[in-house]
Amino acid sequence: MYDWPERRAETDARWARLRDALRDEGFDAPGQLTRGGDLPSLWLSPDLLIGETCSQPLATVLNGCVRYVATPVHHARGCGHGTYRSAVIRRYPGADMPVPESGAAVIAPEILTGRLAANEPGSMSGYVTLVYDCEDLGLPMPAQSEILWTGAHRESIRAVSKGRADYAVIDCVSWDLARQLEPASSEVHVAGWASSRPGLPLITSLATGDEELKRMRRAVMAAMEAVVLDSPFLPSRLPDRRP
Repeated sequence: MYDWPERRAETDARWARLRDALRDEGFDAPGQLTRGGDLPSLWLSPDLLIGETCSQPLATVLNGCVRYVATPVHHARGCGHGTYRSAVIRRYPGADMPVPESGAAVIAPEILTGRLAANEPGSMSGYVTLVYDCEDLGLPMPAQSEILWTGAHRESIRAVSKGRADYAVIDCVSWDLARQLEPASSEVHVAGWASSRPGLPLITSLATGDEELKRMRRAVMAAMEAVVLDSPFLPSRLPDRRP
């Protein structure tokens, strides 16, 4: 899910470590990652060995249709041990707000003025978290006519920097990547923070048996820092969108 073009080699190296660990556990792991294609179809494929998804699809369209494996741990600012949160960004001028010590959202009403840039309606970090936090804080969400759907966090950052939108909600791992790799990030600042939520989960096919799942989890833990969460997603408050 964080496979930016500039990080392809790093992603491939990460997969190579996991591939070898899976093979050590007896799985016929492919040499190369599958990239591109329709994500829901890939996630729901009976041939899926292991993949990464967002917690919102896992709570809705994938719930009961795949098996949860583990949640990778990231160390970007805003991440916890298997959790992450989103930065609310606006154009400069303004100083970056520090990450709150608590997991609660810190969003002032004036931050949410103007047009929202969001990657897509099913994204926890780019849209749904804002819906939930606004509901909890008693803040209004923008009308659909005031939302620019961009298709990607990176494009949302660019939209805010160029004035096509006024603010966006970007998960902290993507924001960390943007600070390193995306020039448009220098033209925006962090004006608030969404609440902390379970990180992006690894999933496998529903056909994976219990013993296979144990071996798969061992492989994941051997290849990367990860945790098996008791609650890898929060129950959705939005209407289910099953195929």
